[in-house]
Amino acid sequence: MPSEGLRALRERVHGDHELALQLRRVEPERFSAEVLQVASELGCEVSDADLADAIAQARRAWTLRWIR
Repeated sequence: MPSEGLRALRERVHGDHELALQLRRVEPERFSAEVLQVASELGCEVSDADLADAIAQARRAWTLRWIR
């Protein structure tokens, strides 16, 4: 279950087209660091563990989507 900070960050990104595009353009190897920086700037408390867990869950969901 995502943290409150991660939920708040997701809401901000979904509501801000420019921010969503900014994050979409980040290279994969820099993505986590960039998201954590943006979260901090927006006042959303997101830990590295929160983000790593969310990414792992999304990858599992994507993989399972093709298995069914």
